[in-house]
Amino acid sequence: MSIEEKLDLEEINKSFANKESKERIKWAYETFKEGLFLTTSGGNTSAVLPDLTRKALGFCPPVIFVDTGYFNDCTHNMLKYLEKEGNDIRIFKSSISKKEIEEKYPGWSDPESDYFDEVVSIIKHEPLNMGLKKLKVKAWLGGIMRHETEERRKADFVQHNNGLYQIFPILDWDDCKINEYLMLNKLPVNQYHFDITKGPDQKRECNIWKECGIKRKD
Repeated sequence: MSIEEKLDLEEINKSFANKESKERIKWAYETFKEGLFLTTSGGNTSAVLPDLTRKALGFCPPVIFVDTGYFNDCTHNMLKYLEKEGNDIRIFKSSISKKEIEEKYPGWSDPESDYFDEVVSIIKHEPLNMGLKKLKVKAWLGGIMRHETEERRKADFVQHNNGLYQIFPILDWDDCKINEYLMLNKLPVNQYHFDITKGPDQKRECNIWKECGIKRKD
């Protein structure tokens, strides 16, 4: 019997509502062991989840980062900070260069462009899927929070899509709690993070939950 058949997501999500974030992380590692990874955007609060995971487990599993080729220095500096703190950062990116993208898909970064979804798939979904397969990921921890976007308000603590589990330990944190954690633990904030795949207002979801994963036969 596969792990997908053993887990009752409805019951798990009910129980997670009454658990602390560290307990959720411990459950994830106890369940998936070496198949558990973290993902990071290198964004505003990206220092939180690796730090929290290390406090919960005594170590942090490898952290996956997809380099779209369009991130600014502030985001790359966040990645350097995470590495400096001892995190194992696994970087994946498209084999197609930024120059090639711009030449083949002019104006693609406008969400209204006919090219937008295709390029997002090329620079984000495909590299992530490559990484998930290469690393034999069974589940990943992500640092999204419900208050961030309308789409995220609908998320559960534990989700299953395309053969993979996503666990969101700080899903129920609000601005006050995340800022308090950052301050108490003296963690850096990437105020100038900009992800081109999320549009000018940074509210667009790039659908990695739905588009990315490993379709398993077991």
